[in-house]
Amino acid sequence: MYGSIVFAIVAGASACNDTAGTDKINDSLNTASVTAKPSDSAAVAQAARKKKGKASVSDLIADNAKMAKDAHGVYNRVEKEPEFPGGQNALANYINNNIAYPQSAVDNGTSGTVQVAFVVDEHGKVHNPQVINGTQLKDGLADEALTAFDKMPSWTPGTVQGKKVKTRMVLPVKFELEDAD
Repeated sequence: MYGSIVFAIVAGASACNDTAGTDKINDSLNTASVTAKPSDSAAVAQAARKKKGKASVSDLIADNAKMAKDAHGVYNRVEKEPEFPGGQNALANYINNNIAYPQSAVDNGTSGTVQVAFVVDEHGKVHNPQVINGTQLKDGLADEALTAFDKMPSWTPGTVQGKKVKTRMVLPVKFELEDAD
């Protein structure tokens, strides 16, 4: 494959019921899509052959919203956040190993950020991953992110007053092409 997997999980997890927190995430992420003109496709494909990628994880974003649960018993914020098995580095490795940057995206120079909202239940299972920002990205980037979340291993669940609870999370997945050395 000409383009290697290129992902950076850029903001960590944050609750998505809080509009102020969501606005902070949206302000901090620049979601972009770059698509070549058909007349430039040969040049873009040639340039894509010289691309590679990297994966990195940022610290979690703190959500200052009042802790609350919805009608389904899902908390927007918890005292102890859910954790991917092995922590942030293991999460970066999981994303890097389980999302293949689509060749059409490499060929077309498509990059950007996909924000995936999901619930970690009281048993640590990941449920209902949905793209909440980044659906406009072409070439299958959003679909690739969802595929990785659908087969994600169990997390350590979030807790409130020592009790394991369902927690809504948002994780931005950044797709980025870089020049090869």
